[in-house]
Amino acid sequence: KSPGSSLPSGSTAASITSEYDSVGYITLLIVRKLLVFKSFENHPQVPKVNLSVCVLSGLPEDKENMEADDTLEPPLCSCRIEAPKNQDVVTLAEGKCMAVESVDGKVEHVSSTFTPLQQLHSDHRAGMVKHQSCPGCGFFCRAGTFMECQPDGNISHRFHRSCASLIRGQVYCPHCGEDASHAKEVTIPKPDCAVPTAAVPAHKRDTALMDEKRKTSLHCAAEEGHKEICHILVQAGANLDMCDAEQRTPLMYACENNHLETVKYLLKAGASTGHKDMRGSTCLHLAARGGHTGVLQYLVSMPSIDVNCKDDGGWAPLTWATENMNLEQVKMLISAGADVQIRDKEENVCLHWAAFSGCDKIAQLLLDKRSDLHAVNIHGDSPLHIAVRQNQLDCVMLFLSRGADVNLNNKDGETPLDCCSVNSKMWTILNTNKKLTDARRGRDSLRERLLCRDVSRGYEDVPVMCVNGMDHEPCPSNFKYVPENCFTSQVNIDENITHLQHCSCKDDCASGSCICGQLSMRCWYDKDGRLLKEFCRDDPPFLFECNHACSCWRTCRNRVIQNGLRVRLQVFRTERMGWGVRALQDIPEGTFVCEFAGEIISDGEANARENDSYMFNLDNKVGEVYCIDAQFYGNVSRFMNHLCEPNLFPVRVFTKHQDMRFPRIALYASKAIQAGDELGFDYGDPYWQIKKKYFRCQCGSAKCRYSETVPGQNHADSSVRAVVFIGYSVLKTGKN
Repeated sequence: KSPGSSLPSGSTAASITSEYDSVGYITLLIVRKLLVFKSFENHPQVPKVNLSVCVLSGLPEDKENMEADDTLEPPLCSCRIEAPKNQDVVTLAEGKCMAVESVDGKVEHVSSTFTPLQQLHSDHRAGMVKHQSCPGCGFFCRAGTFMECQPDGNISHRFHRSCASLIRGQVYCPHCGEDASHAKEVTIPKPDCAVPTAAVPAHKRDTALMDEKRKTSLHCAAEEGHKEICHILVQAGANLDMCDAEQRTPLMYACENNHLETVKYLLKAGASTGHKDMRGSTCLHLAARGGHTGVLQYLVSMPSIDVNCKDDGGWAPLTWATENMNLEQVKMLISAGADVQIRDKEENVCLHWAAFSGCDKIAQLLLDKRSDLHAVNIHGDSPLHIAVRQNQLDCVMLFLSRGADVNLNNKDGETPLDCCSVNSKMWTILNTNKKLTDARRGRDSLRERLLCRDVSRGYEDVPVMCVNGMDHEPCPSNFKYVPENCFTSQVNIDENITHLQHCSCKDDCASGSCICGQLSMRCWYDKDGRLLKEFCRDDPPFLFECNHACSCWRTCRNRVIQNGLRVRLQVFRTERMGWGVRALQDIPEGTFVCEFAGEIISDGEANARENDSYMFNLDNKVGEVYCIDAQFYGNVSRFMNHLCEPNLFPVRVFTKHQDMRFPRIALYASKAIQAGDELGFDYGDPYWQIKKKYFRCQCGSAKCRYSETVPGQNHADSSVRAVVFIGYSVLKTGKN
């Protein structure tokens, strides 16, 4: 009926405040009772009750005063009625349990899935059968405050007080229809569904969660260039130097992906620049390989960066920049101290790679920085061979203009002329140059030729070439090259690690608290590994470098000579002094150049040997006297001559042991040395007091002290041994 119409005759409703609400409520009640009756008819397991009644119940609170007829309301409970197997209902449920729980007035939906063709989860189905669902509202009474009717001791009917059936002021259980005046109010606390876990302290937050490649959150943030996220992670305790499966740090990913601001932040936060990945690449390699000039420029400005560090292929950052034809990066690296003569595993120098890529501007820059035009790799190929083979005409013209040798044979016997097609443009240019060179060679004196690409046979980190442009003398082969001192007789050296005095430094050993520095009076090296200006050259103190018993890092400041040869040197034939050694690069004052290495022998053995031209006295004050003889076993220093104006001076140094009888003799630059300068030190007055009877000094200096003309022999008499103490040394004078 529409609002305002009269109720059908026979209606017993009274005191209706709204016809529309009363009619709608009665209609809903009748439909509900019919459904309940049908359910009871179809489910004999549920006790049937007298349904021949019609009553109004469950009205809102503002309808409590409604009058009803004398009939009783049947129970509304349908807890034991099976859910309808209707596919539409299942579809509407969307695979979820349709039960709704009410806890202290708060309604909660259940997220559990249900068995197909059923609307309730098995747990709620069991609760429904146990009359735990309120018939009035349909919500489950499993927690909170509700009423509980117990018609017998084994059954409990749960319902809400507001949902109870109210007839003539009497309250009835909506489950069974019994008098509910004695129903109890029950309160059940809501169960705690939280899973118990161990408490994690705030300072132990895990910022190192890793993916399958062992990347941490900081790796991912740095790789994407999220500086702010990196800052949050670092502040939370993330490890700046954590390595992933590729052995890469977050800084390396930032460098590889050209995220300059992230690189700056990570470096300021303390990230290390020395880590290497699985290929041996550092962050500097990755920046050079990717062509990231801004990142590279910032990295080379860091004081701890090693611009000459090699990867597993022997490639330095300069090699990558050259191969990628990045002229700006090449200039930047050379300005930062990159070695233009550095070699890869196949002994290619950067000039080889400039020829391979065909960048004549980089090749010209390298040649201007004294790169060796005639350097050969393990195949015997010079840069000219490579340029011709790659048909790089501009590089070929540059090399020929600088005096490249077109007659140089590689290991296969090929000259550059053999590496190109006959009668091609390249062949014509090379052939013309060859004819001019051959004609000029007939008139000119001997040209300097390469005798050996490395007299150390690979024992030094940098090769030591041997050249001769003076005569036909071959490369010296009457000795065995050794990078460190050796013994040919039984000598007991105290190398017990427990006897070593050592430091416990956690910094770079530059502070005055370093024990090793205190043994030397102080740490005499600056951040670049050079001796300080105030170091005494006339009477130098002993230097005690950090050793393997120390707690400091291998890269600390107080470790220099144990890093081996780092300066480019070349053995060459001098005009008047036989063999000599010259620098192939500029050497700053205080730089460690090389060690005087050879065979350690006793004083008695030294007296028994005929040739004393290669001996250096160790000047030990305790026990038997020893000296170093480089005649049969030695390194590049055995070829160094006396200079009245020396550019090197010797210092006694201890590294692996502290046995005072056997110091290592290190030679340092006493002044700035230019590339091409001959290297030498002062043999001392005691040496020349003996040797001046047989030959004179040939240093050619205007300040030469031993150049008087001496008639007679030009070689030392073997009956007199001319060895002196530290501060002066005894070496051959080139009369090899």
